[in-house]
Order: sequence, then structure tokens, then C-alpha cells
Amino acid sequence: MTVQKAIELARALRPCELGEDTLTQLLMGLESELALLIRGEEPCAPCKAVSRDTLTVPAPFDRVYWTYLVSIIDFSAGKTDCYTMSAAMFREARDAYAKWVQRTGGGT
Repeated sequence: MTVQKAIELARALRPCELGEDTLTQLLMGLESELALLIRGEEPCAPCKAVSRDTLTVPAPFDRVYWTYLVSIIDFSAGKTDCYTMSAAMFREARDAYAKWVQRTGGGT
């Protein structure tokens, strides 16, 4: 998945006022977190992937990106009920990815 595709999917589900630069920075932070906490890599490695516009989590686990953005959009809009649900969707996507990485090594 690309940065642009993740942003497009999130905005299709939750139109928002957050700019593309802000959403891209949020994805870069998520990439660093996934690298460090799930894959055990240096957090700077995914920054290179993001600058090339290709995110590192493969399908079908790449839903982690747009669910993360949707949860942030809901939070920033103060939509507590929506945020609770979208944050749960993000956690489920992140946990599924983490389990896959643990089980398979993440394709390495």
C-alpha cells in the first residue's frame, strides 16, 4: 500500500480537515512504531520506505494504515463513539499483523 492510497481510503471513510502532510507524518510515526515494536527493527528504517511512498506492511495486514488514520480523524473530531470503534478496528489490525510477524518472521 502507498501513503497516498492509505490517505485516500481514510478520507473516503472519514472526510476531514487534516492536511496530507499531517496524515503522512502520522503514517511515518506508525511505520516507526511497527518497525520497532513488532518487527524489532531500527525505527529509522521505515522512514526510507515512506519517503519512497511504499509502506512496509503487506496485504492483507495493510489495513493497519487506514484504520489508524480513521481512528486519529475520529479522535481529532471529538467523535468519542466513532473513535472507540475505529481504535478497536486499528488494534485488531495491528494485533493480527503482529501475530503474523511472530508466526512467520514477517516474510523475512
